[in-house]
Amino acid sequence: MIEKSEKIIQKEILDYLKLRNIPANRNHAGRVKVGSHWIHLGKSGWPDIICCLPPYGFFLGIEIKKPGEETSGRQDKIRMEIEQANGKVIIVTSVEELAKELNRPYSQGKKRSER
Repeated sequence: MIEKSEKIIQKEILDYLKLRNIPANRNHAGRVKVGSHWIHLGKSGWPDIICCLPPYGFFLGIEIKKPGEETSGRQDKIRMEIEQANGKVIIVTSVEELAKELNRPYSQGKKRSER
């Protein structure tokens, strides 16, 4: 069996979120060199995909890892900050794992007054 790259898994997850009508965006990370300058594309440590779960706008970050890979210290720090602000970050290795996570109670959303 050929192992899927994170890039392929990410595209599958974005397609799945679109099918579920969940607004989502890929978080571009890294940097590119333009002339003699480096341009940073995104903030280091943020989840690969960020989305807003209907119906109440619950913030969900999705970090994609290959099986057996772990998050970095920076990713753990950002995850803690997001969760302290009442958002959630999940780590998945496939669309199937994401589908299971989206059925958990926290992803059903709550009105701000109920949080």
